[in-house]
Amino acid sequence: MRHLNVFAALTIGAALAVSQPAAAWTFVGPLDRPAVASSLASQSPMMAVAAAGNRLVAVGQRGHIVYSDDRGSTWKQAEVPVSTDLVAVTFPSEKLGWAVGHGGVVLHSSDGGAHWVKQLDGKQSAELSVRYLEAQAATNPDAAVSVAREKRLQQDGGTQPLMAVFFENESKGYVVGSFNRIFRTQDGGKTWTPLMDRTDNPDELHFYSVVGDHQAVYVAGEGGMVLRFDAGKNRFVAHPLPYQGSVFGLLKLESDTVLAFGLRGSLFRSANGGGSWDKIALGTSAGITSGVVLPGGEVLLATQGGEVLRSTDQGKTFAAVKPAHSMSYYGIVGSPQGGIVLAGSEGVRVDPHLEQ
Repeated sequence: MRHLNVFAALTIGAALAVSQPAAAWTFVGPLDRPAVASSLASQSPMMAVAAAGNRLVAVGQRGHIVYSDDRGSTWKQAEVPVSTDLVAVTFPSEKLGWAVGHGGVVLHSSDGGAHWVKQLDGKQSAELSVRYLEAQAATNPDAAVSVAREKRLQQDGGTQPLMAVFFENESKGYVVGSFNRIFRTQDGGKTWTPLMDRTDNPDELHFYSVVGDHQAVYVAGEGGMVLRFDAGKNRFVAHPLPYQGSVFGLLKLESDTVLAFGLRGSLFRSANGGGSWDKIALGTSAGITSGVVLPGGEVLLATQGGEVLRSTDQGKTFAAVKPAHSMSYYGIVGSPQGGIVLAGSEGVRVDPHLEQ
């Protein structure tokens, strides 16, 4: 049985047994229950962190989102309409941001991460997918296969998690997740188009990452899978790694250089947009969970083992750097105000030992 990777597959608790009459007590699920305010939110497990202008925004368990305007010295908790676990966040501009997580939820902020609204959840996306794919099935054999699969997921409640989000600009973006789930928006999340019938992923492997720029968009996941969008074919085409483990993340560097990282310290580099891959030795066996390309071109990778690795040659070689306080890392970003910000099992913090 396949499973989601450790750092992003934190499970939601089992449904509560109800002994009282339904009229007296009604269970409200995490997709409909706002995140609970907590003074310890910034110290609870945080799965990802992003910069929104000069602000830092981190997302984590139970719908917790926190933000800081003073380089991480203090944090405020955002207003969030769900209490499901959140695993990824991005801000293509200072004010507009998106976060995704369990329950297939897509959240949107228009004020730099202080307040969020739900744009989409798993039940809505399953219904959307069935309608869309049924309409495509008459002329697209891949869509016909996807319809049957999507109906099975719909019967399971439509709660498949979304694991990653990327926005090329304030309008065009992608979200990806388990069982080949991938959706695109071109109007800032007002509407979403399923793309499950346009991927070279016949076994419905999970997607864990989506990255890109104005030149190309890539997704990656289980089984050494890396796909690149081919505009001519209107399809995500396979550019697999010489490796069968899970790919937790991708980094798009200058030109056509791409890094793919994952389980057991695995790192691969392509200088031709995924046409071929070279394995990069790192000297660690810990899973690499996140990475960032800094404005000056330096690359940092963070691991589940609390390690940070730095490259100054476009990912050809890496050296270990010692963080101030080690924890299991799940997210890393450069602060616009200076310093490196790490999200992980003990919350989110700026690390003074990793100054840019």
